[in-house]
Amino acid sequence: MNTQAIEDGDSTETELLRAELATLRLELEETRKTTTQYLQNVAHQLTAPLNAIKWNIEAIKDEKIPIPRKKNLLSSIYSQGTILVHLIKNFSLMSNLEADHELGQFRDQPEEVNPLRLAINLISDFQPQAAEMSKQIEIRMLTFDEVFDSESLLVVKNLIAQALSNLLENAIKYSSTGTTIYVAAVVKQQDGCPWRGISVTNAGLRILPEELHHLSDRGFRGSQAKQKIPAGTGIGLYLADKVMRLHQGLVIANAKGPETSMTLLFPPSRIVKAGG
Repeated sequence: MNTQAIEDGDSTETELLRAELATLRLELEETRKTTTQYLQNVAHQLTAPLNAIKWNIEAIKDEKIPIPRKKNLLSSIYSQGTILVHLIKNFSLMSNLEADHELGQFRDQPEEVNPLRLAINLISDFQPQAAEMSKQIEIRMLTFDEVFDSESLLVVKNLIAQALSNLLENAIKYSSTGTTIYVAAVVKQQDGCPWRGISVTNAGLRILPEELHHLSDRGFRGSQAKQKIPAGTGIGLYLADKVMRLHQGLVIANAKGPETSMTLLFPPSRIVKAGG
């Protein structure tokens, strides 16, 4: 190979490296902007319930406030505390889930979880928040008897609880005032066999057809969701999707007009005989 050919080869490789470096710089800058925006949203999300708790406590200290009103304020504090704990759990799960997903394994051992009991406990936590916004949560208990009978979920309980919490929190936040949120057990055909799961259905914001496939993307929020609540992290469904994928399951989204159903769907391998 002559000297000119070697120089031409070196020049081409140098240009390729420069182009790659420029691309990496652009990606780094985009990541920096996204991270900054994300942290700003996190700060706002945490500040809102903390301020609400502070104001309610100040009002309770006022001796002129009647007892019935103070009871309402205490209920509001409980509601805002639930929101705060929910947000903190979401943020703390971020790095752990990324690591678990890369390893393809759990940090904690899966255990048998009664789906009905899990749903009831979480609904109890979120009822005050729903009531404060003039909404209700109703569990369709018969569906759990029909779908799961005497069977349990073989899952990491705290992860599935957080995934279902995210669905409930979104339903409360984006449903219309005066409406009811329904929680039910469902069966859906997947890969030629029945998969079972838990669905949360609410009536409120319309989700555009082209947005459905992006709801689990990190940071994505629907156009109407951003109009109703400008500040948001867009990580709730992203985390739920991560949790379900670790369990070989899926998050299924369905929307028709103002009604939206989000479902945590489990494969047959995650369904076991209770106590078996």
